[in-house]
Amino acid sequence: MKTWTREGYEVVEAAMDHDLHQFEVIQDGEVVATIVPPDMESMEQIISDLDAGDDVNGWEDGMGNTIYIEKK
Repeated sequence: MKTWTREGYEVVEAAMDHDLHQFEVIQDGEVVATIVPPDMESMEQIISDLDAGDDVNGWEDGMGNTIYIEKK
């Protein structure tokens, strides 16, 4: 499991369903959003985007909500 640090928050990969993982967006020690990919291909794309330095603002969490992290 990996952790990606961004300005004001971090994204932590967490076990979900066997090989499929979710991604918790943590700000000030609190989970403010959880990205739930529908399949392995989507999960691999999320990891690739995070590895490339992408910010999660504007991403969909997999439940129809748009993620917006307010910078403090």
